[in-house]
This record gives sequence, C-alpha cells and structure tokens, in this order.
Amino acid sequence: MLVAVADRLKLYVVPGSHPCATVERALELKGLAYERVDLLPVVHALHQQLRFGKRTVPGLVLEDGSKVVGSRAILRVLDGLVPDPPLLPADEALRAKVEAAEAWGDATLQPLARRVIWAAFARDHAALPGYAAEARLPLPLSVAARSAPVVVGVERALNHADDETVRADLAALPAHLDRVDGWIADGVLGGERPNAADLQVGAGLRLLTTIGDVAPLVDARPAGRLARRLFPRYPGAIPAGALPAEWLPGAEVGLA
Repeated sequence: MLVAVADRLKLYVVPGSHPCATVERALELKGLAYERVDLLPVVHALHQQLRFGKRTVPGLVLEDGSKVVGSRAILRVLDGLVPDPPLLPADEALRAKVEAAEAWGDATLQPLARRVIWAAFARDHAALPGYAAEARLPLPLSVAARSAPVVVGVERALNHADDETVRADLAALPAHLDRVDGWIADGVLGGERPNAADLQVGAGLRLLTTIGDVAPLVDARPAGRLARRLFPRYPGAIPAGALPAEWLPGAEVGLA
C-alpha cells in the first residue's frame, strides 16, 4: 500500500544510474509513490547544479519544496518519512557496520562501477540507449542515441574513466568482492530485510553485472547473488567483448 505523502515526491534520475536505482528500490521498500523525472547524461549535470546545487543524481524534492541530493542523504530522509521498514538496524554495533559498508559502497564501489561502464560504452556506443529503454526522456531515444559518442567522451572525462584507471579498477575488483562476501558472511549484508548498505552496494554490483565481460566475476560470488536478488531487473546490457581481455582478472579469480 502506497503512502499518501509520497504523492508529492519528485525524484530526478539519469536512466541506468546505480545510485538512482538505490533510491528507487528504497522508495519501493517504503511503499512510497513518487514522480520520476529522467534526465539526459551530461545535460543532467547542469540541471542538477541549478536545481540542487550539486551536479550529481539522484535528487529528491519533498512535499514542502525542500531538496535532497545524493543516495545516502535521501535514504536518511526516507527513513524519516516512513520509519518502517527501517534502512538501518536498531542494534548500535550492527548499525555502525552497516553505515561503514554503505559509505564504502558510495565512496569506492559507486565511482568504480561508473568508470568501468563508461569505459565499456566507449568501445560499444550502441549499447548506451538500452539503459534508457524504459525512461521518459525529453527527446526521442533515437535522437539521444546519435549523441552517444559525445556523451561517452564527456562522461569519461568527468568520471576520470581513462584506460589506466579502469584497468586498475578491474584488477582490484576481486578484492572488493572479497570484502562484500565477507560482509554477507558476517550478516552485515544480505539479511532478510534489506538495509541501506545492501541497497548501496547491491546497486553498484548490479550495474557491473550488465557488462558482459564483468558479469561472470560478480555472478560467481555471494555478492552477485545478493545484487540480483535485490535488483532482479536492471535496464541495459553491454555484450561481452567490449573490454580488452587483458584488462580482466584471470578466469580462476572470483570463484566461490
């Protein structure tokens, strides 16, 4: 059952964005209805800067006109609007661990996933429109698709997704997955009721599973199973072969 106050929420997103997916999943868990406004990549930066004072998505406008930007900040606001189910555990020790995992998902995994996918888009421009297939963009998808080379170039520059950095990101991915698997084993992630860290980490991993070259590394792990359980549907796919084979960890890495 949807909560009436949420009829006045307006969420600004970029299609396919993992922090936006984090917030949308939280809204679903809270039973909150909202209006979604889809923004074009690159163009979103100017829009968000003017409306929210920061160039990033997601941004949420509340009933009273107040504005919140960033997935972690928005999740706290949603907990205030609808306390149950809570996105943070009541136990103080567990809550501290969940908040640490959430912060890592925001500060480390989120930009890594963003860099890797823009590097993949650079080698497969045709895959970009698929991430907006269900979006309501302000212009036809076919028109937006023609701008893909420019969009990809600008986003790679904005996100520092150069080849050297992305290759290092992929080399580090198994260790990052070890960390997530450890949190799952310890009960910080993967509980019966999703918490803020589940949503933050799960969305970043789920975005990585849409990249054909990276999906096997993630899906072989408890981390991958968690991501797909929390986000069973995710728009877009980049076929395997977009990223150079020598960038990827060996086939034996990442097996459970």
